[in-house]
Amino acid sequence: MENIVVSTFRSVQDATLGLNKLKDLDQLNDIDIYNIVMIRKTSGDKFEFLYKDGPDTRDLPVDAALAGTLIGVIGGPIGMAVGMLTGAMVGAADEDDTEDLYREFLNDVNKQLAVGTVAIVLDVEEDGELMINSYLEPFNGVVVRRDIAAEFDKYDQEQERELNEEIEEEERRLKEAREENKAAVRARIAKLKSERDERTRKIRERNARTKEHLQNKIKALDDRWKAANAQMKEKIALQRDKIREKLGKMDREIATAFENEAARLDTPKAK
Repeated sequence: MENIVVSTFRSVQDATLGLNKLKDLDQLNDIDIYNIVMIRKTSGDKFEFLYKDGPDTRDLPVDAALAGTLIGVIGGPIGMAVGMLTGAMVGAADEDDTEDLYREFLNDVNKQLAVGTVAIVLDVEEDGELMINSYLEPFNGVVVRRDIAAEFDKYDQEQERELNEEIEEEERRLKEAREENKAAVRARIAKLKSERDERTRKIRERNARTKEHLQNKIKALDDRWKAANAQMKEKIALQRDKIREKLGKMDREIATAFENEAARLDTPKAK
C-alpha cells in the first residue's frame, strides 16, 4: 500500500544513517520510495532541507533555510505532509479535504518535532510496517504513517453520509412545512446539494490525479525493470502488478460511483 511515512530523529547523524538504510531497501525493491525529503526544524516557522528526491520535490527552493510558507510550491501528498509538518499549511492551505486528513496525522508527528529535530518524510509503497520500522529502530527513529487511499476513502464516505443525512432531513421538513416556510427549506436543500456536487467534483479531480500518479509509477517501474538483473526483475514485476491491480480496482470503484451518482440524480425530488 502507498503510505505517507514520517520518521523523526534526535540527530542528523541518526537520520542520515536511517536515510541510507531506506535507500538500501528501495534499491533492493523491498519498498518503493516515490518521494523523500529530510528536513531539520530550525525555528518555529523555518526548516532546512537536508535531502530531497522524487518528482514531487523538484520545485523545492534550493535555499537552505526557508520560511514555512514557501512550502506551497510542492505538489502532491509529500508537499502537504511537509507543509503540515512544519506548520506552514495550517490555516493557509487550500480549503481541500487534504488539510483535514493530514492535520490529525501530523499532530502526532509534531509531538516529536521540536526545534532541532530531524524528520524524514516518505511517499512510499510498502507491504507492511515491519520493514521500515525495524530498519530505523537502531537509529531511534519514531515512525508515524497513514495509508493515503484508505484515509481519503474513509473521509469521503463520512462526508457523503453526513451530507445525505442532512438533505434527507431537510426533505422531510419540506413535506411537513407550512407553505410560507417552504422557500427557506428549499434554499437549504439547494445549498446542501450544491455542497455535495462540489465534493463530487473534487473527488473526480483527485481520482484523475491519482490515476495519473499510478500510471507514472508503472512507467517508472518499467524503466527500472529494463535495467535490473533477473532477481530484481522478479521483485519489480511483482510490485508493478500490485500497482496495476490498484489501478484496476480504482477504475472499478469510479465506475460504481458514477452509476450510484446517476441513480441518485434519477431519484424523484421532494415537492
